[in-house]
Amino acid sequence: MRNLFTISLLLLSVGCASAADVVRVAEGPFVSAGAFFIARDKGYFKKLGIEIETTRFEDGAMAIPSIVAGEIDISNMPASASLFNSVAKGAPLIIILDRGNDSPERAYTSISVTKDIAESGVRTPADFGKLKGKRIGVAVIGSINQYSMARALEKAGLDPTKDVEWISNVSQPDLMKMLGQKQIDAAAISYQFSMFAQNNGVGPMVATGGDIEPNAQIATFSVRKDFLAKKRDVVVRWAMAYLQGVKDFNAAAADPKGHAAEIDILAKNTVLNKPELLAAIAPHWSAVNSDGVPNVDSIMAMQDFWSARFNLVQRKVSREQLFDLTVASEALTRLKAEHPFD
Repeated sequence: MRNLFTISLLLLSVGCASAADVVRVAEGPFVSAGAFFIARDKGYFKKLGIEIETTRFEDGAMAIPSIVAGEIDISNMPASASLFNSVAKGAPLIIILDRGNDSPERAYTSISVTKDIAESGVRTPADFGKLKGKRIGVAVIGSINQYSMARALEKAGLDPTKDVEWISNVSQPDLMKMLGQKQIDAAAISYQFSMFAQNNGVGPMVATGGDIEPNAQIATFSVRKDFLAKKRDVVVRWAMAYLQGVKDFNAAAADPKGHAAEIDILAKNTVLNKPELLAAIAPHWSAVNSDGVPNVDSIMAMQDFWSARFNLVQRKVSREQLFDLTVASEALTRLKAEHPFD
């Protein structure tokens, strides 16, 4: 009888394991992805019957071919010109969740200038009119970093398409080096790189994205449309686990000393691979809305900007084509009703 009981337990455990729903996720090694890493590594997805297979991409836009090919189910998707162009061309994805925004208190994007430029009087966004004719470094054209910088230039009375020289297709660490070597005059980069540049005498941080465009969307999570249609309950459960990770992520950003476990998870999974570095830039890890709803107005304004100012978007798409916010609302409702993580 004992052997029969043991065999029954083993068969039951195998059955439970095979019943787990697999979700293939594209993500990158960035602190703004912290809520996902926390949810994954603390077992929140597993608790809701989901097994995660993570594929690393240095930029969420690079995952689009894998989404089209059916190799990825849910992906980090930056708020960039490439997002609108991909959807306009038929990429089968739709945005469901916030993955990070530039709140004034927790902005993730920033702008640094050389010491010479700062000494010439460029110390805040109000001074950016003095950047006329200067070289501005961004990693990718059409990115959120370029958007923040271009909007700042525009607000200062410059034409960002004509009045500055854009230096692009350079990694953010290399942009920081170019700033130190005065090969560029300003750089639109992530907060940690600006802080490093400032602390090492390369040049000061003069603005954050939160100063320029408060709460502008940095990135989102998108899902393949057919996956959502066929496995909506799985996607909602995925969102429930993710939102629990958001809760922990936001708490750790506000009080890194009191959340050593979360800090260790972020250090293990991101380019900021030391707990002390994460604590040093907190809370500037990006803000993630606790209800999971992205800033729709911000994303639509970006599309208008890239279309009208830089002609990077030739065919605009509608809100209905871009978003399905019912996943976030359903996940939040079920979290409050079911309390799966209490």
